[in-house]
Order: sequence, then C-alpha cells, then structure tokens
Amino acid sequence: MEFTEEQILLRALSRGDEKAFEVLFMRYFPRVKRFISGLLQDDITAEDFAQDILLKLWQKREEMAKIENLNAYLYRTSRNAVYQHLRHILLVNEYGEKQQENLSRQQNEGAGNIEENMFAEELLLLIQHTVEQMPAQRKRIYEMSRKEGKNNDEIAQLLAINKRTVENHLTQALADIRKMLKHFYLF
Repeated sequence: MEFTEEQILLRALSRGDEKAFEVLFMRYFPRVKRFISGLLQDDITAEDFAQDILLKLWQKREEMAKIENLNAYLYRTSRNAVYQHLRHILLVNEYGEKQQENLSRQQNEGAGNIEENMFAEELLLLIQHTVEQMPAQRKRIYEMSRKEGKNNDEIAQLLAINKRTVENHLTQALADIRKMLKHFYLF
C-alpha cells in the first residue's frame, strides 16, 4: 500500500514532527483562509480562524494519522467554525431569537427533515451575515424590499431617492448574496 505525501506528513505529524506540521501549515493556511474569507467576507477574521484551525492539527496530532483526506477535514472544520461564529453573532443580535422561534415552530409542526432544516438554517445565517456586511443604504433598501415587502417605487418615495438608485442597490445586494452562495455551493 502506497501512501501519498499528505498521508506521510500526517503520520509524521502524529509522531510530533514539527517540520511536518510546518509543511502542512504552509500548504493549507492560504486555502483555509481563502475559503473562510469567502464565507465571512472578512480577511482579518478569516486569518484568525485559519490559524486556529491549523493549530488544532498540532493539538490533536496523535489523531492525524487516521485522517484520509486532510483537505476535506480542514474544509469541514472550517465550515463548522464559521457556522458557530455566525450563530454567535446572531445570538447577540435580535435575529438569534427570531431564528430559534422559527426552528422551534417548525419542529413542533413536524415540518421537514431535521437535516434539511439545519441546512436551511445555515443558509439563512450566511445570507443574514451577508446582509449585515452590506453598506447601510444597500442594507436598508434590501430589508425594506425583502422584509417589509415594499416595492421599488415605495422605497424610492420613502427614502427620497430615484427609483433607479433603489434598483441598483437591490441588484448589488442580490449580487453580494449570489457571490456568498457561490462560495457556499462550491464547498
């Protein structure tokens, strides 16, 4: 049975080889950071998360020889870390309470598969995070359109701006969300 270079490095890491850890860190840090940054749209937080995730390789080094696909392991760990971070943000905001109520109501009504509900919840968290990161005017127009159900004319009138400006903001908001979804579905 032949081992890949990655498997050899993981076995060396599991024996405490610092050079193997350094090689793995340098190889995977940019990938993990880029993936997290694509989800969070925040390079500084992505860098912190990537460092923490790769540091866990060293902390759990004894278990690393068992991993068959480090790339998949790191992306799954990264995704879980991002979701946990987003959940924390939502709990701090009012959205957390509303999301918990919706989830409880769905469970009480026996709606759907638990896995589907979790996927929908994760997707909603990412969309809400993307909206939170938008410039104030774009965020306001998006929320008036999607949450309050106002049409473009009403929004333009309420904000005393041109209808075309409203359309441009909505187009850009949806492009921001599509960009985030592209990263999500690529994973």
